[in-house]
Amino acid sequence: MRIAKLHRAALAVAAVLSVLALVATDAKAQNIVVLVNDEPITSGDIAQRTRWMARTSGFGDRMKALLTGDSIKERFRQLMIKANPRSQAEAEQTAERIKKQLVEEAKGRVLSEGGGTSRKQVIETLIEDKLKLQAAKRLEITVSDKEVEEVLAQRAGGGDGKKPQLNEFYQQFEADGISRKTVQNIIRAQLAWRDVIRRQYGPRIAAMLAALPTDDQKPADGDIQFDVRVLRLAVAGSDERAVSQRMMEAENLRSKFTSCADLPKRAKLVADASVKAVDKAKLASFNKDAQPLILKASEGQMTPPILVSGAVEAYAICKKGVVLKRNPAAEQKPDARAQEYDRFSRRYLQELKKSASIDYRTKVD
Repeated sequence: MRIAKLHRAALAVAAVLSVLALVATDAKAQNIVVLVNDEPITSGDIAQRTRWMARTSGFGDRMKALLTGDSIKERFRQLMIKANPRSQAEAEQTAERIKKQLVEEAKGRVLSEGGGTSRKQVIETLIEDKLKLQAAKRLEITVSDKEVEEVLAQRAGGGDGKKPQLNEFYQQFEADGISRKTVQNIIRAQLAWRDVIRRQYGPRIAAMLAALPTDDQKPADGDIQFDVRVLRLAVAGSDERAVSQRMMEAENLRSKFTSCADLPKRAKLVADASVKAVDKAKLASFNKDAQPLILKASEGQMTPPILVSGAVEAYAICKKGVVLKRNPAAEQKPDARAQEYDRFSRRYLQELKKSASIDYRTKVD
């Protein structure tokens, strides 16, 4: 009995010691590097953000650069010689293993380098995120886990409720040593800061945008395209009675007009009547006398008949729409709202930095 008690006590002590060892190891791995208004940024935070920046900034190009060229070919050759495979099958297996090894080595190097971002820049980004979240907290702005995951689901190519795609999105980063918490915290800071700027400067940005001149203009008549069916009733000679008769026949067809598709059938019931399809036509392509009538008519309507070059014509408007002219200058013009948001965002962040207590506990560079 006594031996059993001693054994249990020994196990308990061992468990406590192992926990203390893990805590010590974790504390060593998570040294505080910076305090931002008494909130810590640890070496672990820096390592995670470094990997994130590498993974989201030219990762593919950097991997390609490391895995192509003479140096990687020479390293592969040396590793194959060192492995000294004894058969064709063993050589193939060895080659695959070495390729995977080289890919993992390249990935580790790219991720540790932070995509060309210096350690100082990484720390600066983390400080800014701390300040953004602290500003949101002061304004009682909170970003829920649901909001964060909705944004991530959109970026993952999914929508609401599509958890499998979101999990795959997380797993891509986890495979490169980037935790879900890191990904979520980055998005949370972005969303919180967006709401901070809206709360602080939203009315001012709206007022400034309202005062800006607008480029919106009413489309000119020449910018409108028409799909038209031209009803034409030939007039024999210039006899007024013949013209009047044809005008009456055209007016009768107009009164019964229901659609562009139905018009040819009805025209067949009238002698010497035809229907011509004219699509995507500018107003200037029609007879001058017809232009104001076509412009005035709405889609699905038919104009009153007019006399045109020895015939009576009426115009069924199948479709009319504005042709958007490509304006390269307008396309290259930056979004005014985004510009103002960015301007106020940078200004407020600088104010927060000036007033913040930022205590560097270790050397940054």
